[in-house]
Amino acid sequence: MSRLRGAFTLFELLLVLLLIVISYGLFAQNFSVKSPEEESVKLEKLNLYLAKIGEEKSHVSLRCIDNCNECRILINGEDTNATLDVFEKNSDVNAYYYNGKILEKAVFDDYYVNEYKKEKVCFRLDVYPNGSSDKLVLEYKKKLYLFENYMENGKTFDTIASAQDFLEKQQLEARGR
Repeated sequence: MSRLRGAFTLFELLLVLLLIVISYGLFAQNFSVKSPEEESVKLEKLNLYLAKIGEEKSHVSLRCIDNCNECRILINGEDTNATLDVFEKNSDVNAYYYNGKILEKAVFDDYYVNEYKKEKVCFRLDVYPNGSSDKLVLEYKKKLYLFENYMENGKTFDTIASAQDFLEKQQLEARGR
């Protein structure tokens, strides 16, 4: 049996294939791309994340239902069927609105999953097309998170009093006092 010149043997082909597989196994795992739903979102950057989804053209809303065990993303009022893991299961979550004087416990409207089923909303954060968001303080795991503008990371506080003081000072500065 004569051998063709320049042809590879089966052993050489298998060796090259093995090297390719090993190289892929070592390096390709570093280049995996996560979809937005798979990303881990930190509370400090939640408003930035929602703004990125809306691309400054849409009203994006995060509504957490089922005792904050499920958080759904809505764009322009339409449920995208995308969920986001924000809180640990069965966590204690409290939200407060700043009314210009004090922080008041937030009460959110129910969310209609469909025309026959509604769920209580334990947390809701809206980012509007102009980049603004509700002035909201979230209490979670003994820490308070302030959401007010998507252009900045959320601010954190250790007590409600310190969050209240910050908001009062901010309001006085806005009035020019």
